[in-house]
Amino acid sequence: MIGFVKKHIANFLTLLRLVMTPIFIALFLSGQYINALIIFVLAAITDFFDGKLARKYNITDFGKIVDSLADKFLVGAALIVFTYFPEKGLIPVWMVAVILFREVLVTVLRSVFIARYGQVVPANIWGKLKANTQMFAIVIVLILLAWYELRPNFAELHQHLQGNQPYGYIFLMMCIPLVFTVGSGLQFLSANRKALFGLLS
Repeated sequence: MIGFVKKHIANFLTLLRLVMTPIFIALFLSGQYINALIIFVLAAITDFFDGKLARKYNITDFGKIVDSLADKFLVGAALIVFTYFPEKGLIPVWMVAVILFREVLVTVLRSVFIARYGQVVPANIWGKLKANTQMFAIVIVLILLAWYELRPNFAELHQHLQGNQPYGYIFLMMCIPLVFTVGSGLQFLSANRKALFGLLS
């Protein structure tokens, strides 16, 4: 029994992160930014611990795939709801589209590699940097929104948060994970170019 728990606890934390994602979306869209921050941070903590546990107790192919998907769902959900922030949104749709396109492309290629070669391509340092910068930027945004939720003059503070038209300081901050996301996607394609050429042959 103990061995079973050790083997699957990382996968349980991954699935828990998937369950927490729609809860985060509902809280954010209902304007409960403090609670949304708490849920997002808890979900990010599960990501940290399931990674450590997976390495300690031998990560499975299921864990590699689902853990990556859970991260993408959580981050993607946060970025999408940021575009629905009251008024014109905190970040532009094109920025979210670029990030999500990279995530979908890499996920699809990983799935194709499994089907064609029977091998899972694990995340490398570039993928981890991409994920960490995304998580960090999102948490900072949520902290700001949680703080502003406590202020009575929300409209004025929201305008200050936006900064210069059409987007403000949050947009500039989100450019950092955008660069890492595009860079890691290009690195993935370069590192797996032989496998990609094999698909075309």
